[in-house]
Amino acid sequence: MRAKIVLCFVLVVAVIGSRAVRADDRTGFLIDRLKYPPSAGQSDDFRVRASAALALGTSNDDAAVQPLCQALSDPNDAVRTAVGAALGRLARASSVDCLKARLASEPSATVEAQLQKALASISAGGGSSVDAKTPKPVANAKFYVALSPVANATGRAQADVDRAVLAAVRSKLDSLAKYQVAPADETADAARAVIARRNLKGFYLSLSVDKFDYSDGNLRVRVKAAVSTYPGKDLKGEVPAGITQTGVNPGDKASEDNLMSMAAGRAIELFAQNFQ
Repeated sequence: MRAKIVLCFVLVVAVIGSRAVRADDRTGFLIDRLKYPPSAGQSDDFRVRASAALALGTSNDDAAVQPLCQALSDPNDAVRTAVGAALGRLARASSVDCLKARLASEPSATVEAQLQKALASISAGGGSSVDAKTPKPVANAKFYVALSPVANATGRAQADVDRAVLAAVRSKLDSLAKYQVAPADETADAARAVIARRNLKGFYLSLSVDKFDYSDGNLRVRVKAAVSTYPGKDLKGEVPAGITQTGVNPGDKASEDNLMSMAAGRAIELFAQNFQ
Protein backbone atom coordinates (compact mmCIF):
# COMPACT_ATOMS: atom_id res chain seq x y z
CA MET A 1 0.00 0.00 0.00
CA ARG A 2 1.43 3.34 -1.04
CA ALA A 3 1.93 5.68 1.90
CA LYS A 4 2.40 9.40 1.72
CA ILE A 5 3.25 11.30 4.88
CA VAL A 6 3.21 15.08 4.96
CA LEU A 7 4.71 17.07 7.83
CA CYS A 8 5.45 20.69 8.46
CA PHE A 9 7.62 21.17 11.54
CA VAL A 10 7.93 24.86 12.28
CA LEU A 11 10.85 26.31 14.16
CA VAL A 12 10.05 29.93 14.90
CA VAL A 13 13.01 32.14 15.63
CA ALA A 14 12.91 35.91 15.97
CA VAL A 15 15.58 38.42 15.21
CA ILE A 16 17.27 39.52 18.42
CA GLY A 17 16.94 43.16 17.53
CA SER A 18 18.98 45.93 16.07
CA ARG A 19 20.78 47.09 19.20
CA ALA A 20 24.42 47.76 18.33
CA VAL A 21 26.87 45.51 20.13
CA ARG A 22 30.67 45.74 20.01
CA ALA A 23 32.34 42.57 18.72
CA ASP A 24 34.05 41.84 22.04
CA ASP A 25 30.70 42.11 23.85
CA ARG A 26 28.70 40.04 21.37
CA THR A 27 28.99 36.69 23.16
CA GLY A 28 27.96 38.21 26.49
CA PHE A 29 25.04 39.97 24.87
CA LEU A 30 23.82 36.72 23.27
CA ILE A 31 24.31 34.74 26.50
CA ASP A 32 22.11 37.25 28.30
CA ARG A 33 19.38 36.85 25.65
CA LEU A 34 19.61 33.06 25.96
CA LYS A 35 18.80 32.96 29.68
CA TYR A 36 15.61 31.43 31.02
CA PRO A 37 13.95 32.90 32.98
CA PRO A 38 15.02 36.10 31.19
CA SER A 39 16.97 38.82 32.92
CA ALA A 40 15.02 41.65 34.55
CA GLY A 41 13.56 43.93 31.94
CA GLN A 42 13.79 41.36 29.12
CA SER A 43 10.68 39.90 27.53
CA ASP A 44 9.94 36.19 27.92
CA ASP A 45 10.06 35.27 24.21
CA PHE A 46 11.29 31.82 23.18
CA ARG A 47 12.07 33.17 19.69
CA VAL A 48 14.67 35.54 21.12
CA ARG A 49 16.30 32.67 23.04
CA ALA A 50 16.35 30.41 19.97
CA SER A 51 17.86 33.15 17.83
CA ALA A 52 20.51 33.82 20.48
CA ALA A 53 21.40 30.12 20.57
CA LEU A 54 21.86 29.94 16.80
CA ALA A 55 23.98 33.09 16.84
CA LEU A 56 26.19 31.65 19.61
CA GLY A 57 26.69 28.60 17.42
CA THR A 58 28.40 30.79 14.83
CA SER A 59 30.58 32.61 17.38
CA ASN A 60 33.44 30.08 17.51
CA ASP A 61 33.77 31.12 21.15
CA ASP A 62 34.53 28.59 23.90
CA ALA A 63 32.67 30.83 26.35
CA ALA A 64 29.41 29.96 24.57
CA VAL A 65 29.53 26.26 25.49
CA GLN A 66 28.50 26.39 29.16
CA PRO A 67 25.53 28.76 28.64
CA LEU A 68 24.33 26.63 25.73
CA CYS A 69 24.63 23.48 27.84
CA GLN A 70 22.55 25.16 30.55
CA ALA A 71 19.97 26.14 27.93
CA LEU A 72 19.36 22.46 27.12
CA SER A 73 16.89 22.58 30.02
CA ASP A 74 14.87 25.40 28.41
CA PRO A 75 11.14 24.54 28.52
CA ASN A 76 10.64 25.29 24.81
CA ASP A 77 11.37 22.60 22.19
CA ALA A 78 12.40 25.14 19.53
CA VAL A 79 15.00 26.64 21.87
CA ARG A 80 16.47 23.25 22.76
CA THR A 81 16.59 22.34 19.06
CA ALA A 82 18.46 25.57 18.31
CA VAL A 83 20.84 24.89 21.22
CA GLY A 84 21.61 21.43 19.84
CA ALA A 85 22.32 22.91 16.40
CA ALA A 86 24.57 25.55 17.98
CA LEU A 87 26.59 23.02 20.00
CA GLY A 88 27.00 20.87 16.91
CA ARG A 89 28.27 23.84 14.94
CA LEU A 90 30.71 24.83 17.69
CA ALA A 91 31.86 21.18 17.83
CA ARG A 92 33.58 21.46 21.21
CA ALA A 93 34.41 18.25 23.07
CA SER A 94 33.50 20.03 26.30
CA SER A 95 29.81 19.86 25.32
CA VAL A 96 29.65 16.08 24.91
CA ASP A 97 28.73 15.35 28.53
CA CYS A 98 25.85 17.83 28.66
CA LEU A 99 24.49 16.60 25.31
CA LYS A 100 24.54 12.99 26.47
CA ALA A 101 22.98 13.90 29.80
CA ARG A 102 20.13 15.73 28.06
CA LEU A 103 19.57 12.84 25.65
CA ALA A 104 18.82 10.59 28.61
CA SER A 105 15.76 12.67 29.54
CA GLU A 106 14.79 14.57 26.35
CA PRO A 107 11.03 14.07 25.67
CA SER A 108 10.95 15.53 22.13
CA ALA A 109 11.93 13.27 19.22
CA THR A 110 12.82 16.30 17.10
CA VAL A 111 15.13 17.74 19.74
CA GLU A 112 16.61 14.30 20.37
CA ALA A 113 17.49 14.00 16.68
CA GLN A 114 19.27 17.37 16.76
CA LEU A 115 21.24 16.40 19.88
CA GLN A 116 22.28 13.13 18.22
CA LYS A 117 23.42 15.10 15.19
CA ALA A 118 25.43 17.46 17.39
CA LEU A 119 27.21 14.53 19.03
CA ALA A 120 27.94 13.00 15.63
CA SER A 121 29.34 16.32 14.40
CA ILE A 122 31.62 16.60 17.43
CA SER A 123 32.75 13.00 17.07
CA ALA A 124 33.55 13.62 13.40
CA GLY A 125 35.65 16.66 14.25
CA GLY A 126 33.19 19.38 13.36
CA GLY A 127 30.92 17.91 10.75
CA SER A 128 33.09 15.73 8.56
CA SER A 129 30.82 13.43 6.61
CA VAL A 130 30.95 9.66 6.67
CA ASP A 131 32.74 8.08 3.72
CA ALA A 132 29.92 7.13 1.35
CA LYS A 133 31.95 4.26 -0.13
CA THR A 134 32.58 2.55 3.22
CA PRO A 135 29.59 3.16 5.51
CA LYS A 136 29.82 2.23 9.17
CA PRO A 137 28.84 -1.44 9.69
CA VAL A 138 25.71 -2.06 11.78
CA ALA A 139 25.88 -5.60 13.16
CA ASN A 140 22.21 -6.08 14.09
CA ALA A 141 20.64 -4.12 11.26
CA LYS A 142 17.15 -5.00 10.01
CA PHE A 143 17.04 -2.65 7.04
CA TYR A 144 19.41 -1.84 4.17
CA VAL A 145 19.21 1.78 2.98
CA ALA A 146 20.73 3.22 -0.18
CA LEU A 147 20.89 7.00 -0.57
CA SER A 148 20.57 8.91 -3.82
CA PRO A 149 22.66 11.94 -4.70
CA VAL A 150 20.86 15.00 -3.30
CA ALA A 151 18.72 16.80 -5.90
CA ASN A 152 19.57 20.43 -5.24
CA ALA A 153 17.18 23.25 -6.16
CA THR A 154 18.57 25.69 -3.58
CA GLY A 155 21.11 27.66 -5.59
CA ARG A 156 23.79 26.70 -3.04
CA ALA A 157 26.90 24.74 -4.06
CA GLN A 158 26.23 21.01 -4.31
CA ALA A 159 29.01 20.25 -1.83
CA ASP A 160 27.35 22.49 0.79
CA VAL A 161 23.97 20.81 0.36
CA ASP A 162 25.49 17.33 0.39
CA ARG A 163 27.40 18.11 3.56
CA ALA A 164 24.33 19.38 5.43
CA VAL A 165 21.78 16.83 4.19
CA LEU A 166 23.78 13.61 3.88
CA ALA A 167 25.56 14.09 7.21
CA ALA A 168 22.20 14.57 8.94
CA VAL A 169 20.64 11.57 7.18
CA ARG A 170 23.53 9.24 8.01
CA SER A 171 23.71 10.50 11.58
CA LYS A 172 20.00 9.88 12.14
CA LEU A 173 20.07 6.42 10.56
CA ASP A 174 23.10 5.55 12.67
CA SER A 175 21.37 6.69 15.87
CA LEU A 176 18.41 4.38 15.15
CA ALA A 177 20.79 1.39 15.28
CA LYS A 178 18.88 -0.85 12.85
CA TYR A 179 19.70 0.67 9.46
CA GLN A 180 22.72 -0.40 7.43
CA VAL A 181 23.63 2.25 4.85
CA ALA A 182 24.67 0.84 1.48
CA PRO A 183 27.85 1.93 -0.34
CA ALA A 184 27.24 4.73 -2.83
CA ASP A 185 28.62 2.84 -5.84
CA GLU A 186 26.99 -0.54 -5.11
CA THR A 187 25.59 -2.60 -8.01
CA ALA A 188 22.11 -4.13 -7.88
CA ASP A 189 23.57 -7.64 -7.79
CA ALA A 190 25.84 -6.75 -4.88
CA ALA A 191 22.87 -5.23 -3.02
CA ARG A 192 20.79 -8.38 -3.52
CA ALA A 193 23.64 -10.50 -2.20
CA VAL A 194 23.99 -8.41 0.98
CA ILE A 195 20.24 -8.34 1.58
CA ALA A 196 19.97 -12.11 1.14
CA ARG A 197 23.01 -12.93 3.26
CA ARG A 198 21.97 -10.69 6.17
CA ASN A 199 18.20 -11.13 5.79
CA LEU A 200 17.58 -7.40 5.46
CA LYS A 201 14.77 -5.36 3.92
CA GLY A 202 15.99 -2.83 1.36
CA PHE A 203 14.93 0.79 0.86
CA TYR A 204 16.15 3.45 -1.55
CA LEU A 205 15.80 7.10 -0.48
CA SER A 206 15.72 9.71 -3.23
CA LEU A 207 16.72 12.90 -1.42
CA SER A 208 15.95 16.43 -2.57
CA VAL A 209 15.98 19.99 -1.24
CA ASP A 210 13.51 22.53 -2.61
CA LYS A 211 14.42 26.10 -3.48
CA PHE A 212 14.77 28.17 -0.32
CA ASP A 213 11.71 30.32 0.38
CA TYR A 214 12.63 33.71 1.86
CA SER A 215 9.17 35.27 1.56
CA ASP A 216 7.76 37.58 4.26
CA GLY A 217 11.09 37.91 6.06
CA ASN A 218 11.21 34.21 6.86
CA LEU A 219 13.29 31.28 5.65
CA ARG A 220 11.51 28.03 4.79
CA VAL A 221 13.54 24.92 3.95
CA ARG A 222 11.95 21.73 2.67
CA VAL A 223 13.73 18.38 2.37
CA LYS A 224 12.01 15.37 0.80
CA ALA A 225 12.81 11.67 0.75
CA ALA A 226 10.98 9.58 -1.84
CA VAL A 227 10.95 6.00 -0.53
CA SER A 228 11.37 3.03 -2.89
CA THR A 229 12.27 -0.61 -2.59
CA TYR A 230 15.93 -1.54 -3.04
CA PRO A 231 17.46 -2.55 -5.32
CA GLY A 232 14.23 -2.76 -7.37
CA LYS A 233 13.31 0.93 -6.81
CA ASP A 234 9.52 0.55 -6.81
CA LEU A 235 8.13 3.78 -5.36
CA LYS A 236 6.34 3.36 -2.00
CA GLY A 237 5.78 6.92 -0.83
CA GLU A 238 7.34 10.21 0.16
CA VAL A 239 8.25 11.90 3.45
CA PRO A 240 8.70 15.68 3.16
CA ALA A 241 9.73 17.77 6.15
CA GLY A 242 9.58 21.57 6.16
CA ILE A 243 11.05 23.95 8.71
CA THR A 244 10.54 27.71 8.94
CA GLN A 245 12.69 30.27 10.75
CA THR A 246 11.55 33.87 11.04
CA GLY A 247 13.64 37.01 10.79
CA VAL A 248 16.23 35.65 8.35
CA ASN A 249 17.82 37.74 5.62
CA PRO A 250 18.31 36.16 2.17
CA GLY A 251 21.68 34.46 1.84
CA ASP A 252 22.06 33.54 5.53
CA LYS A 253 24.07 30.35 4.92
CA ALA A 254 24.36 29.40 8.60
CA SER A 255 20.57 29.36 8.98
CA GLU A 256 20.18 27.54 5.66
CA ASP A 257 22.63 24.85 6.79
CA ASN A 258 20.96 24.43 10.18
CA LEU A 259 17.48 24.13 8.70
CA MET A 260 18.60 21.72 5.95
CA SER A 261 20.17 19.47 8.58
CA MET A 262 17.14 19.60 10.86
CA ALA A 263 14.65 18.97 8.04
CA ALA A 264 16.73 16.06 6.71
CA GLY A 265 16.87 14.48 10.16
CA ARG A 266 13.12 14.88 10.60
CA ALA A 267 12.44 13.32 7.18
CA ILE A 268 14.41 10.25 8.28
CA GLU A 269 12.43 10.07 11.51
CA LEU A 270 9.23 9.98 9.45
CA PHE A 271 10.68 7.35 7.13
CA ALA A 272 11.60 5.14 10.12
CA GLN A 273 8.14 5.58 11.67
CA ASN A 274 6.15 4.79 8.54
CA PHE A 275 8.12 2.33 6.44
CA GLN A 276 9.00 -1.06 7.92
